[in-house]
Amino acid sequence: MTDAPRIPPAKRSGRLAKRRAAEAPAHAPAAPDDAVGHSLGPVIRRARQKHKLTLQQVADRSELSVSYISQIERNLLTPSVGTLKRIASALDIPAGELMFAPQPGAARRMVAVMRKGQHKRLAFPESSITYSLLTPDLRRRSSALWLVAEPGAESGSAMTHEGEDIVIVLKGRLSVDVAGAWHDLDAGDSITFNSELSHRWCNRSGRVAEAIWISSPPSF
Repeated sequence: MTDAPRIPPAKRSGRLAKRRAAEAPAHAPAAPDDAVGHSLGPVIRRARQKHKLTLQQVADRSELSVSYISQIERNLLTPSVGTLKRIASALDIPAGELMFAPQPGAARRMVAVMRKGQHKRLAFPESSITYSLLTPDLRRRSSALWLVAEPGAESGSAMTHEGEDIVIVLKGRLSVDVAGAWHDLDAGDSITFNSELSHRWCNRSGRVAEAIWISSPPSF
């Protein structure tokens, strides 16, 4: 048996600080009226088991602790947006597949009408952003998200993915950055862009912003 490699104290402390920073925001139980958030744990567990990964492997890949991920899987904690994306990356799947996973055994309908109040809604602790999925699931050629962002809310780091995105602002003002160029969109404005270009958004106004974000193929 060979000895495990020794991690220099500075590097070890840096990793520990990074892990603590990622885990701190999510120390809140799932909201009782948030059906999607309340079911995230089993969805993450099924995805992990489907990919034949242990808790330790996911913890190592996401730089989170085993106990932390275990509590998320048991619905004792609800992860932040950033933490959920890190777990999804560790599982090598889009974060949207965890956020808006279809119910096990749910059939894909050719025609699907979503009535008001039926949309899957997702809000995170320590976040001023709410997402509602306007399509039944992400197993389509495109997806549509209803985004509600409080003043100062932002998507985080710029992202890229295949396909095309369309953003239609319904209320307030939303600023969208595409390939380093910012576009301020007011209610009624829209933007279409190749989503292989880096993009992100933020609400730099003092009002709540609402927008429809369409992606083809689905991406989150």
